[in-house]
Amino acid sequence: MNKNIITIAMLLCSTASSYAMTTVNLDEHDFTCNQVKLTQKSTETEITDNCTVVKIYHRQNGIEGRNPSRTQGGGADITQMTTPNQEIVLDKIHFYDDSHRELVCSFEHNKIEKCKTEAKKEPNSTKKE
Repeated sequence: MNKNIITIAMLLCSTASSYAMTTVNLDEHDFTCNQVKLTQKSTETEITDNCTVVKIYHRQNGIEGRNPSRTQGGGADITQMTTPNQEIVLDKIHFYDDSHRELVCSFEHNKIEKCKTEAKKEPNSTKKE
């Protein structure tokens, strides 16, 4: 019985690792949503309007981990306040492109920081004939 549990656990671990996501530069690949090519300059709106099965994860932080939603009220609350230019807005968007490839892109202030995908496709620019 214990050998079966260990074997199943090892199989699950090897299966999970085979689906590791790789960071990609969208400019070097042919990812499209609704026939609109995705680039490193694509916005959150372009992705949410054109891609399928879109899930957005939103987080807002102040600098040095301070909470920008604290209200001013004296004591520690005042020292924890941040000004709007110190706030960092982070979004992570999970979606699928036209070819049903899964992507996860991280945004900071509506600009792509990085995108990851399971696709191990070669970039368009390196194809040789």
